[in-house]
Amino acid sequence: MAGAILLVTFFGGCGSETSAPPAGAVLSLAGTDANNDGVRDDIETYIDATYPAPANADTNRALRQYAKAAQSSILDADDAAKSIAHVTDRFRALECLMARRATDFHPVFVELRARILDTNPRSEAYLKADGQAAAVNIPLRPAEQWVGACL
Repeated sequence: MAGAILLVTFFGGCGSETSAPPAGAVLSLAGTDANNDGVRDDIETYIDATYPAPANADTNRALRQYAKAAQSSILDADDAAKSIAHVTDRFRALECLMARRATDFHPVFVELRARILDTNPRSEAYLKADGQAAAVNIPLRPAEQWVGACL
């Protein structure tokens, strides 16, 4: 039950807080991922500009981990088994981000999620993936284990 509650808490209200996609964003469901790392190029650009390495290397990696899991959720939303796996990956990425940004995790996460879900089709696919995993209990690990979720 706790996982279901957390799912709603973390992923509810997925509408984009931005009014328009960033300039140059490709509006297909997948967007552009020129280096094939699983993270859209516009999202990589945002993460690198906002949390540049080396000063913010841990945050940068945690945000990329979440962005990759979210992108997989969007692209595989029609597959229940893959959706469950990707939602689990998103939970682990959120644990990593909470370990790295304990005091400001929520606004950092909300801004990234808004950028990832910058079109209606992306938001709809994300919510569909969540729906595929809604019946599964995905527990949040204890806080002392969060850093272990970082890839």
